[in-house]
Amino acid sequence: METKNPSLRSVQQWMQAVIMHPDGVNSDELVNDELTIDNMILPSRQLTSQQRIEVYSNAYYARLLECMRDEFSAVVALLGEEIFNSFAFGYLQSYPSASYTLADLGSQFHGFLTDNRDSLGDDDSAESVEDNRWFDFMLDLVLLERTYSEVFSGPGIENIETLDADALSAVAPALVGDICLTPAPCMRLLCLKSRAHEYAIAVRKSGTTSAELPRMVETCLVVTRINYVVRTIVVEPDEFLLLQKLFEGACLDSAIASVVEKLLLSEEQLAGKVADWFKRWAMDRLFVRFSIP
Repeated sequence: METKNPSLRSVQQWMQAVIMHPDGVNSDELVNDELTIDNMILPSRQLTSQQRIEVYSNAYYARLLECMRDEFSAVVALLGEEIFNSFAFGYLQSYPSASYTLADLGSQFHGFLTDNRDSLGDDDSAESVEDNRWFDFMLDLVLLERTYSEVFSGPGIENIETLDADALSAVAPALVGDICLTPAPCMRLLCLKSRAHEYAIAVRKSGTTSAELPRMVETCLVVTRINYVVRTIVVEPDEFLLLQKLFEGACLDSAIASVVEKLLLSEEQLAGKVADWFKRWAMDRLFVRFSIP
């Protein structure tokens, strides 16, 4: 009786499973009477069948770890390459690459570290306060560098017109409160527990791990891209909150009312700032158009 040869698709799926499996080529999950390493891969003069397939398996994870280190270079500077590789390999086991582009590889890294915080011994005891701060700083760095990657590789404003202050000043005063702004596609808002951007910028400028750790203080950031250069803008909490409301689609009157209520400011106090903010937002090209429903 003739032995039925496996289809090309079956062989491709088997080889992918062997190369990508986090437990390596010896995993019990890969045992298959028809498709085994010995009957699918020929040995060479120097290497066994298993050793030959391990070359591809090791290279696969080595390439993914290299991509992770490139994206999170400041985190590598903070942790050291060995510890970072350990964290990243654990992440890849939980979130294997599933996209056609490696630009998506680190998209869940922040969530993975947050979910596994307890397993790293983080708690609220007095002895661990310093560790908690260190972990918070690391999470800020991961979130920040992932945001940099998304802003850099995503859609931008390089080939589109953005909103200028003159267009807004032409709106009738009675209608100004009804204005709704459309944010630039590359604009992101981040509220961090530290000034992690100072550390990330210092590492990227120097290319070394000698950057000093910044203070742990709540920091509001706008991350955007102008002429293909990612920019980080530090803003005050009241400006950040107003930007957040406008980013969510609120009209100007509603957004201002939310800020006044939350920060216990008067509308007069805020009104004096808003005019200056709009001028700066126009210079930084944070919004592309406005509408009046």
